Amino acid sequence: MDSARRAYAKTLTINHYCPENVPWRRLGQYLYRIIEDGSTTQMRLAAIESLLPPQTLGPVFHFHEMHDEGFLIKSGKVRFHSPGRPDVDAKAGDLVVIPIRLPHRFSNPFDEEAVFVNTITPGFFVRYFEHLEELIGEGKELTPEVNRAALMRFATIPLSYDQVQQLEEESRASMEEVKRGKLNNGITNGTANRIADNGSDGVATKGRVVPELDVAANGGTGVSEYGAPV
Repeated sequence: MDSARRAYAKTLTINHYCPENVPWRRLGQYLYRIIEDGSTTQMRLAAIESLLPPQTLGPVFHFHEMHDEGFLIKSGKVRFHSPGRPDVDAKAGDLVVIPIRLPHRFSNPFDEEAVFVNTITPGFFVRYFEHLEELIGEGKELTPEVNRAALMRFATIPLSYDQVQQLEEESRASMEEVKRGKLNNGITNGTANRIADNGSDGVATKGRVVPELDVAANGGTGVSEYGAPV
């Protein structure tokens, strides 16, 4: 370790988070507290702890332009939603990772409260929670309107109902296309298998599969009507 690194290391500290020393802060019907505000990591990483009461919807659908998120569930269960994808129900001990630009939201539709640790990399988005707290003020509920206004201040794009529906429809269309492809492959493979079972080499004329011997037996030239060798 050279002198420059030694000097830099002297400026660093270890952040030891003790829950009993950090009070919860209110975001309408939700609670949160900051575990790491980014100052220890030069904003490379921040983390918060959140509490979702039972039967709560969570934030609106959105995606982040500048940071990835991790969700480590401490207690209860949290449901993660992404348009066009199956919901993910994460229980205590599970980790869910949301990459940049993946539309998502989360909720607690269950009968017990849920607590999770949310990591943010890089950590600038931690300021969103403080800004949201200011917007809500003494309000008892985080509304979708306030949620959207706060998200847009921090490189995050909220989705409208129509945009979510479009993603759902595109996903359904893609799945139908995959199903049709599998069905067509099954038909093709089934035809090839029947040809092999009949002892035929399978040669084509006008799109019809015929045995090679039929061409020779009929005095054919060995070329189909489309110019393909048979």
